[in-house]
Amino acid sequence: MATNRTLQFLGSAYGDSAVTITATIDNVVVYNGTVTTSTEPAPVSEDIVKPQPVLFAVENSDQFPIEFAGSRSMTIAVAGGEMVFLDQVLCNYMTGRQDLNSNTSPVIAGSATRFISCYIGTPTNSEGTRDCRSSVTLNGNVQVPPLPVSQGTWTWGITDGSTLAFNLNVSRGSDGGASIP
Repeated sequence: MATNRTLQFLGSAYGDSAVTITATIDNVVVYNGTVTTSTEPAPVSEDIVKPQPVLFAVENSDQFPIEFAGSRSMTIAVAGGEMVFLDQVLCNYMTGRQDLNSNTSPVIAGSATRFISCYIGTPTNSEGTRDCRSSVTLNGNVQVPPLPVSQGTWTWGITDGSTLAFNLNVSRGSDGGASIP
């Protein structure tokens, strides 16, 4: 029996009214609900405190068995509030390096309860980076990666009434026994 993974989408919502997120993966609604919303003014993206909390999760998804490696088409639509910032996407049953930019940092073995980045750079995304989101559009407008191209996870801001669309890149999972070169 295949083991399915859970993905946690980290981020923050801001505004004076509740924020609702509708997330689809390959045209299947995987989350539709309100998220915890801060009434504080939305920060500029450079001032966002990291790590972000879990904004929403896709539990035990049959779209992401541990054998899967590749990308899936995803949209995130925001209604209400002022702004949603999306940051990292974590996944259980992943094996990765503690510091993605180091080949010498310790390897962390994933498990049902340990969540680490869903994407470690393989297979290569459309921008050739380690960001789990590639081919990003906001309301149909192509978004250009920051220059110089960041090797980490970018923080994406989505305002009320807007939709972020992208390829969600996910690396092959493991049962905790795999290693990384």
